[in-house]
Amino acid sequence: MKALGIVRRIDHLGRITIPMEVRRVHGWETGTPIEMFATEKGLVLREYGAEQKKHAVIEGLKALADMVDDDTALAIIGDIMEYVKGETKS
Repeated sequence: MKALGIVRRIDHLGRITIPMEVRRVHGWETGTPIEMFATEKGLVLREYGAEQKKHAVIEGLKALADMVDDDTALAIIGDIMEYVKGETKS
C-alpha cells in the first residue's frame, strides 16, 4: 500500500471527501459507484464492478489471442493479460 500524504476528516454526517487527485488517477467521475471493504489494516475503496470489467478485458484478450498468428503480437497480448490479472489480486 502506498501512502499518499493526504489527510481528510470525517464530517458530522460521517462523510469523507475523496481528494480530486485520487479520483483523477483512478478515473472516478461524479456518480461513480464505489464499494468498500473492511480489512484488518483498514478500509479499501474500489470502483464497483471493477473486477467484472477486468475479467471482461481478460476474456476479450483471450479471444483476440485466438485470432492472431503473429508470435510477437501473441507475446504482447500475453503480457497484457498477465498485467491485468496481476491487477485483479486483492
